[in-house]
Amino acid sequence: MATMKEIRARLRVLGLENEFGYRREIKRLPECLERDETLIAITSGIREGARWYILLTEHRLLLLSKPTMADPRLVGIKREEIRHTEHRKGFFLASLRIDTIGGSYTFTNVLKKSLPSFLSALRKE
Repeated sequence: MATMKEIRARLRVLGLENEFGYRREIKRLPECLERDETLIAITSGIREGARWYILLTEHRLLLLSKPTMADPRLVGIKREEIRHTEHRKGFFLASLRIDTIGGSYTFTNVLKKSLPSFLSALRKE
């Protein structure tokens, strides 16, 4: 299991310079990641009125949310279960839809600058 120090260093490499809005989610990462997993891409968005942290590892797509007054939510999706992705870019923000075997996940208010690297990493097998 990765330590918080290792996770924070990896997040900085991936472009998350300021973790101010993501502290609650980042604190949960050590217990969410498996031993052999490394973060390879990150982005975030709004789904069902809550902020979600969208993380990609070699093996899984992790959707992590920690609403203020609710229990944390974690969805782990194996990469082979992802069927299709679709995105739309606006002026500053974008939207992202991920279709899987189990359903569809749509995110709005995705930072446009994080989307190209995330989608590129997601398409690599």
